[in-house]
Amino acid sequence: MAALANILDHPDALRRIARSSRPGLALDFDGTLSELAPTPEAAVLHPRCGAALRRAVGKFAVVAVISGRAARDLARKVDIPGVVCVGNHGAERVVDGAYETAAGAGGGAESVSRALSYIRKSTAQIGGLVYEDKGFSASIHYRAAADPESARRELRRALATVPNADGVESFWGKMVLELRPARAVNKGDALAALVADYRLNALIFAGDDTTDVDAMRRLPALGGVTTLAIAAISDADDAVPPALLDAADYAANGVSEIAEMLEMLIG
Repeated sequence: MAALANILDHPDALRRIARSSRPGLALDFDGTLSELAPTPEAAVLHPRCGAALRRAVGKFAVVAVISGRAARDLARKVDIPGVVCVGNHGAERVVDGAYETAAGAGGGAESVSRALSYIRKSTAQIGGLVYEDKGFSASIHYRAAADPESARRELRRALATVPNADGVESFWGKMVLELRPARAVNKGDALAALVADYRLNALIFAGDDTTDVDAMRRLPALGGVTTLAIAAISDADDAVPPALLDAADYAANGVSEIAEMLEMLIG
């Protein structure tokens, strides 16, 4: 597989989107707009990214942040008026302070909660794990564990023995185990909803992890929309999902280059 070209070397691709009559901008949060942190609470919006997003509001038909975080948590982290905060991989969002859920979201949430409870009891002896029940999905972070690889093995063993798990899908990201209802709303669905709701004819999406692949794979199917997929990849990151590289058009070297890309984009 050939290495992805850096988006900073291709400003024309950015300008093609920005000059559209109704362009949209959507980005993941953790690892894209925020450096990865030991715990979810410790993550903060990169100052340059935040400043660029503030300037982008009004220049784009929609500016959105799409995350696995709960929507209200995401809105608190982003805290920029006019930015649409889409949480739980597309199941919910906060728009101008108003909370709403996606059609069809919520089914299977009890199965996810039960699976999380089982895994939590099965791995209680491991220090440093952070368990999140986000209502529509759940996450178990093991970045802060003393031995992350050992923690991952124990999580994998617990996951394999979850009873009545047919209604739960699991996804391994960067030192996180994600649990979602089977056939749940994903980030690709969230992008399609943004295109429809804001009548977009161009869209940029940037992300860095497994669940962002759903969004990138959906882009080519958005009829009549010019799209661009950016993989946020740090030189020090040895856990980049291969599927992310396959789905992206260009790469940016980590959060700092995402900030530079946004600054180029808005001029």
